[in-house]
Amino acid sequence: MLRQVIHRGLKASFYWLGLFVSRHPVFFLTVPAVLTIIFGSTVLSRFKPETDLEVLVAPTHSLAKIERSLANSLFPIDQSKHKLYSDLHTPGRYGRLILLAKSGGNILELADQVLQVHKQVLDLRVNYKGFNYTFAHLCVLSHRDKRCLLDDIITIFEDIRQAVLSNSTFHKVPVSYPNTTLKDGRVSFIGHQLGGVSFSPNSRDQQVKFARAVQITYYLRNHGPVVQDAIAERWENEFCALVSRLSTAEAPHASDQLHIQSLTSFSLWRDFHQTGVLAKGEVLVSLVLVLLAATISSSMRDCLRGKPFLGLLGVLTICIANVTAAGIFFISDGKFNSTLLGIPFFAMGHGTKGVFELLAGWRKNEGKPSLSRSAWRMLLLT
Repeated sequence: MLRQVIHRGLKASFYWLGLFVSRHPVFFLTVPAVLTIIFGSTVLSRFKPETDLEVLVAPTHSLAKIERSLANSLFPIDQSKHKLYSDLHTPGRYGRLILLAKSGGNILELADQVLQVHKQVLDLRVNYKGFNYTFAHLCVLSHRDKRCLLDDIITIFEDIRQAVLSNSTFHKVPVSYPNTTLKDGRVSFIGHQLGGVSFSPNSRDQQVKFARAVQITYYLRNHGPVVQDAIAERWENEFCALVSRLSTAEAPHASDQLHIQSLTSFSLWRDFHQTGVLAKGEVLVSLVLVLLAATISSSMRDCLRGKPFLGLLGVLTICIANVTAAGIFFISDGKFNSTLLGIPFFAMGHGTKGVFELLAGWRKNEGKPSLSRSAWRMLLLT
């Protein structure tokens, strides 16, 4: 009973809607076209990609975000980075440099090359509105001496280079693992800064004899104004470009003995966003297949009864509706992410299903329209 009432109500409402559309064809031809143009233009002008990947996987009130905020307030990076790094909270904006000795070499023997790359990172300049900024302008400052916080492994490499210049070997600089004692007496954890470590035989405090790689992290301030965050983002981009140049033949002094890789706070976002760029070919092929399927499904042997252009028109109508919906989405401060690429094809599948059902009814009635003239006009105009 309820189903019949709902069916009759929908049938009557769609009948009067089709009748209204058929009586005002000019209005329903011009207004949707104008709205599509307006909303479609906003797709180009207000397009913004989603930069916070956590929004896609966690709500704003999730316990993980609350706990991370608490960890950031209680254990700031400038006070906790000298200890074991915690995965409880992210380090904000940063640039991470990974240096690997080629041909299975010892990274401790390449202290001079490592420090040369480190110096180029510190000298990296970013231009923003006519001003040049370096790492010294953007770095996280220490509470102790108000200087840039740098990994303690850099101090160890400077000591090794000084020993080599004094006609000594790097073995003269004692480096224990994972905790080592610096010249100033501080005990520093370097377990996350040296990789591929092997120890000297019969050493009580695990003296490092060999290490394959070193990891240096450059922390940037991210709790300042929006302008500072924009400069830090630009510094990360220039940092990746510098590492790319150093790892190629453009900088043979750095690439001869070292493999150089970079990692930044936006590396994951860059790879995630790249999936949308790589899917362009698949999206175009899928669109062509949808158009082809709509054309074939709407065709018949009898050219008078076949309606291929009606199938194409149905797909075109759905594409126009998707463009309008995308414009409304961006006007309401929505941000793009690559997971949205599949939504238009769900709409196409749902919309073309209705067109195919209408054509099936046309064939069943042996060429006689299964809808009234007003309903057909509503279908073609909307």
